[in-house]
Parts: sequence; structure tokens; C-alpha cells
Amino acid sequence: MDFRAEIISKTVAVHLRKMKTKFKRSRILIFASILFVGYVLTNMFRTKKLTEKEKSTIPYKANDILVFKSNHSEVDTLLIKEITISEHPPNLGDMFWAKNTEVLRVQSDKNCKNCDEIITISKQNFTSETRVSFDLILNGKRYYHGTDFKTLVKSQPEKLIVNGVELIDVIRIDRKSEKSHAGYIDRMYWSKSKGIVRIDINSDYYWELKDG
Repeated sequence: MDFRAEIISKTVAVHLRKMKTKFKRSRILIFASILFVGYVLTNMFRTKKLTEKEKSTIPYKANDILVFKSNHSEVDTLLIKEITISEHPPNLGDMFWAKNTEVLRVQSDKNCKNCDEIITISKQNFTSETRVSFDLILNGKRYYHGTDFKTLVKSQPEKLIVNGVELIDVIRIDRKSEKSHAGYIDRMYWSKSKGIVRIDINSDYYWELKDG
């Protein structure tokens, strides 16, 4: 009897240890699930916001009129309709890990789909970078350029004569990659006080701010 009781006792002890192990694993899984759900829910309601310095980079205001003239004697005008700040949700594939991002848009009067935002400043997920994108339509042609915010604030300003006026706060933004299509320009000149003052489409063709 003592032998059989010992066997039973050992068997029960083994089962109890297995149950404790399973219970610990279950607790760990539940705890990990709670942490994961908490992380996802926290990110869903958080936004990477633009700083005041980033917002104040834009020298434009609503109803500003920008007149550009090319070296081929073409003239075109952009009217700044409004400047908006909104939250952009993450891409569907990134929604569990990414946050909402804040985006500033300078919108013009160009009446066409997805081409009225001449300047976009946007926070990026998975990086500390803030992206600055340019998208202009002049004389019916669409031109693109882009850079990171650090380039605008950390590059050494240079002098540039625009429409007979010498500007001393101009940042030159060169293209850093090969052109994927003709719409990408070679470089842009950005004045901290006037915004876009010149865009070089290529070595033979450019547009310059005439009035604005």
C-alpha cells in the first residue's frame, strides 16, 4: 500500500507541476497580449506633431499672390488659397506600429486633383525626419522637388539676385537622385523670407519669382 501511495503521490506531483507550468505560460501570454493591445491602442490615439519651428518655416499666408516668370518669357500666377494642418493616419500595413502624423499643406488655386498642394511639410513614421515636398504647376506643366526639414534650417544661406533684388537668406536645394521622369527639377532656391524664389528645371530652363 505504501508503495502504491508513493506512486500516486509522485504522479499527482508531476501533474501539479505541469499545471503550474501551463498556468505560468498562460499568465505570460495574457500579460504579453495585454501589453501588445495597450501598445496598439496607445499608438492609435497618438500623433507625431510638427514643431512650432517647422510650422513657422512657411512665410506665406492665405491670399498671397506669387507671380513667376521663366527665362523663356512665360508668366504664371499662383494664389495661396489656404494653409492647413491636419492629422494623417498611418498606412494600413503599418497601422499597428505607426502613429498618426501631422501634415502642413500650402494649397494653391490650381483646380486639379491632387495638385493644389504646392508645399507639404509632414512628419514621418519610423524616423525622426520631417519631409518637405514641393509640387508646382507652371504654364500647365507640373514640377516636383523635395528635401528634409534639416536642409532648410541648417544649410548655409547664400545671396541670390531675384527680379533685380538681392536676397541674402536663400537656401539652394539640389536634386540628390536621378530624375525618374521629366517633372523632377534640378534644384530649387528657397528664401526664408519669401519662400520659393526660383526653380531650375534644367541647365537651360528656369522659373523665377517676379512678384510675391
